[in-house]
Amino acid sequence: MIPQRFVTEYPERCGQLLSMLEPQAREHDLLGSFALLVASAAFNIPFGRITEADHPLGPPESPLSSAIRALEGQPFLEAPFWHGKRPAYFRFSRIMNDPSHAAGWADQAGLHPLQSGAPENGYRVLKVIRHALAHGNVVYLNERGHEAPGERVRFLAFLSRNNRHHRVAIFDEESFLAFLKAWIAWIQEFPPEFEFVFGEAAE
Repeated sequence: MIPQRFVTEYPERCGQLLSMLEPQAREHDLLGSFALLVASAAFNIPFGRITEADHPLGPPESPLSSAIRALEGQPFLEAPFWHGKRPAYFRFSRIMNDPSHAAGWADQAGLHPLQSGAPENGYRVLKVIRHALAHGNVVYLNERGHEAPGERVRFLAFLSRNNRHHRVAIFDEESFLAFLKAWIAWIQEFPPEFEFVFGEAAE
């Protein structure tokens, strides 16, 4: 069925698929890859519709857009979509050196992002996740924060370039999946801003 309100109905459908397929992803030890698959659809697509003022398919709904922008004023871990249930693991930091070698990542103090991290506003974290997914800047890390082929995935790192350094948001697999579920549920809480009328987009 064609959705009437794509920006909320599409991620809701993604959430239904998530519930259906999560057991299989766990069974085959593919939870991190599964989470990225869901995020590319359930997070990135509606986030673009919500935040881009000049989106070719029309302006965003102002309540949703305003709610996302309001996240600039509060830490990511206190964002309303968590409903007080913080993720088990999350780090936000900066990579001041070469981002292509995860084992050597270092922040301003010379610490690896797994050992550093500071509070960051929710909007910035969402933007980092969005850019990382859109541009393929996602890194699988082991428990030591190294990108070691063949070893067990422990963390998912999302990188976004900012001038001469990169911002990085890091979740463990379970926490990133929890974020996606929280995001999908949260945007369903906003009622439609206006009555929708179907129409063909001009070419």
